[in-house]
Amino acid sequence: MPSQSKDIEYEVKGTTTGLHWYHWAVISLSLILTFGAYYITERQTNLKITNQFEFQSQQIVELVQERMIRYEEALWAGVSALKMFPRDASREDWRTFAASLQIDQRFPGINGIGVIHYVPPQKLANYLAWQRESIPDYGLHPAHAEPEYWPITYIEPQSENRRAVGLDMAHEINRYTAAKKARDSQHANITGPITLVQDDQKTPGFLFYAPWSSPGRPSDRYGETDSDFKGLVYAPFIMYKLMDGTLKNVNRLVNFSIHDGDTLLYTELDSNAENLDADPLFQREITLKLYGREWRFHLQSTQLFRTQQSSAQPFVILFGGLTIDVLLFAIFFILARSNRNAIEYAQKVTASLKLRKEELEQASDDLRQKNWDLEEANSELDQFAFVASHDLKAPLRGINQLALWIEEDSEGKLTETTYAHLELMKNRISRLERLLDDLLAYSRVGRNKELPVSVNVASMIEDVFQLLNHDHRFSLTVDAPDEVVTTVATPLEQILRNLIGNTMKHHDQEAGNIAIHVTQSPQSLHFEVKDDGPGIPVEHQEKVFELFHTLKPRDQVEGSGLGLSIIKKILERYHCPYQIQSDGKRGLTFSFSWPIGMKSQNTADDERDES
Repeated sequence: MPSQSKDIEYEVKGTTTGLHWYHWAVISLSLILTFGAYYITERQTNLKITNQFEFQSQQIVELVQERMIRYEEALWAGVSALKMFPRDASREDWRTFAASLQIDQRFPGINGIGVIHYVPPQKLANYLAWQRESIPDYGLHPAHAEPEYWPITYIEPQSENRRAVGLDMAHEINRYTAAKKARDSQHANITGPITLVQDDQKTPGFLFYAPWSSPGRPSDRYGETDSDFKGLVYAPFIMYKLMDGTLKNVNRLVNFSIHDGDTLLYTELDSNAENLDADPLFQREITLKLYGREWRFHLQSTQLFRTQQSSAQPFVILFGGLTIDVLLFAIFFILARSNRNAIEYAQKVTASLKLRKEELEQASDDLRQKNWDLEEANSELDQFAFVASHDLKAPLRGINQLALWIEEDSEGKLTETTYAHLELMKNRISRLERLLDDLLAYSRVGRNKELPVSVNVASMIEDVFQLLNHDHRFSLTVDAPDEVVTTVATPLEQILRNLIGNTMKHHDQEAGNIAIHVTQSPQSLHFEVKDDGPGIPVEHQEKVFELFHTLKPRDQVEGSGLGLSIIKKILERYHCPYQIQSDGKRGLTFSFSWPIGMKSQNTADDERDES
């Protein structure tokens, strides 16, 4: 007796009290998934913000380009008007045309629209005489050394552009070069950076030219002698007015500047700009080829852009994942502690049972008392299993509630991948709850005394099938004696329910058939349960009875991996032979025998103990 007590004490002391390697593996994998989800979400958020900046930048450049195309259309409309006049257009004719354009309303940012006549030296006198009919003091300015003249004849509104009337484009290189290029190419062109004479602030600007030719209408006042070229329709632009009319800087997400070569035409990147971000999140350059010039746009995000693009979604995912990891650690700790307590308690009960057995052998008078103690111990074990299962389920329900709160709080804010992760976590919690129920059922096999009852096996099979076949996917063929036999019914029903349920859960087609053949002998029933689902390879036919063993990954299987283990434990409890037959490809037959016309196994065991 002393040596036995020492052995028991040693086993208790050797019981593990910490987390196993697989607990740490699960926690590590969960941490990897959490940080992976955080990294992916953060990348997606950054990509979305980058695409937003790219879109806003490209939109600004496109708006400038579209506005210049509209101005070009106005210039070509002026060319058409000059061609339609039956005589040389007068100042009053041009004023009427310009008024019809409504440039103040339809073309914001434009400084006016006018006509530049090309005047060779031999036609200069006639040109001046013609213009002095409407403006007596009309003259060309300033003087230059070029052999031809490109004076501004008409400009509307004239009151705002009076100083430009008579200005000769040949006096300045950028104006002169673009004018000749428009004439030679017969395409619209803009000048390099200039300062308009009508701009008192002397800010950067440019002129926009459209060439004008009138075939078959020679004139002794203007136009080339040996060709149809007559001059230009043009529009002057002051750069900051153009931008105010096109892209007024109010609540914009992007600020920008424009350079023509090394000359700054326009900028919103100084300290006076609205929403300027001194350290922008994004910036880029875009070069726009525009009517013979290249404008270089430098764009950068604003403070408003920074404010609108902030996203807490990655941090929500990170916080939620770490919270779940902490809860997992707590669950595993509780499991380890419960396992230690269960083992210690089981060892104590085992020691007690051994002592009681010795006492029973020594004193038969104490037999009833000892049997009563044994039944009480079994009852306590059952109670402990129930309490342990309940204690384990409580944290799982807490995790499931937390997952629901996270899903509700983040509704519409998470990615599809994150929602899939939440759904996967809830499914695994549900599976763990089923696993605890099955473990409890497994631990109780054989603990309850089953008394033989009268039962119709064929009716029992039909009832179990109808209970499980709620979606009517399967058909059942039963070949069984339609008569009442005496046997323990509950374990047999549990075996049939697990076999039929396994067939339905593991079937890989939309519909299936289950065939059950039952033969009767004087002392037993022989069952053959056949299905047309996936087969089990020979090398796995013994392993499927092991605890938690499944042939497919856990995420693809509904059950806990305990169904066949429970069946095996029941059949071994009643000393019943069983067998699996399958070619490993298609179909499976599970056969077993079951006793009839007998006492319950527990009663038989009791009688053997008493003998």
